Amino acid sequence: MNAEKFAYKDIEVPDERLVQAIYIGMGKAARLKKRKYLRRTFTAAAAAFALLLCGANIPSVYAYASEIPVLGEFVRALRIGGGGEKTLHQDIEAEVSGNELVIRFINEGRATDTVVPYEARSYLAPSRIALTLQSLTQEEYEKLQDQIRNMEGVADVYQTLSLAKDEISFVIVLERLYDYEVLEQIFPGMLSIRLYQDAYYTAEEKAPEQEVYYLRTEGVERIENLEGLLKKYGQEEPSQLKTQEGAYILTIGEFSSRHEAEKGLEELQKNYGGAQEFRVTSGLAKEIPEG
Repeated sequence: MNAEKFAYKDIEVPDERLVQAIYIGMGKAARLKKRKYLRRTFTAAAAAFALLLCGANIPSVYAYASEIPVLGEFVRALRIGGGGEKTLHQDIEAEVSGNELVIRFINEGRATDTVVPYEARSYLAPSRIALTLQSLTQEEYEKLQDQIRNMEGVADVYQTLSLAKDEISFVIVLERLYDYEVLEQIFPGMLSIRLYQDAYYTAEEKAPEQEVYYLRTEGVERIENLEGLLKKYGQEEPSQLKTQEGAYILTIGEFSSRHEAEKGLEELQKNYGGAQEFRVTSGLAKEIPEG
């Protein structure tokens, strides 16, 4: 570990009320940012996914809170990005408490000091988290999925296809008005997914709906066809989304207007010599697309 991380051991642990205030502030800032700045091009989307802790679509408070020793030696808070490191483990422990899922990686009967490499991506329509964890077995994922279904704020959870043999990918669809954060702790290692009702909204306020435009394929039921599309358009970092009928579609980009989405489609077709599999569509945060 970097020596700088251990400097945070001497920082006084914040009062619980301050910690909660930080979480609330992060939610409000995140929602305001998302509403105002949708990702408009494929290049911008790829760059946004690669950012960690701070950047154009991550509130500055994340950078402020990213290394506060709230839970252990070191805590990283993020909404888009990843972390972890290669971690030998024999099993996982997953526990849900209300709106929080805590994952620990177990080796020789004890929690490991670090967590496995992971990546989180956020989408607006429908509102969901796409997560990838390395070095998980199918049995471990199924244990994890059973726990996620019990979380407050979860509308659905399902596994998606990963092209890497040592990765498990899945999607958590959020209930309307819910947002999330991922916390990574070391010494001991712990990965937490915490859902919360967005602080931007109040009990008296009717939440505004925002229509989001994106590119999508038709529903794909055969895994080999889905795999072929993922390989072909992998550079665009497409998202896998389950439809109302249970098929899967690939989506690319999120745009604030149909005009911008159509320009994105033109660019995609130009770069791929057609890209006839994709068309422009739109949806809301709570809207699951038809197949």
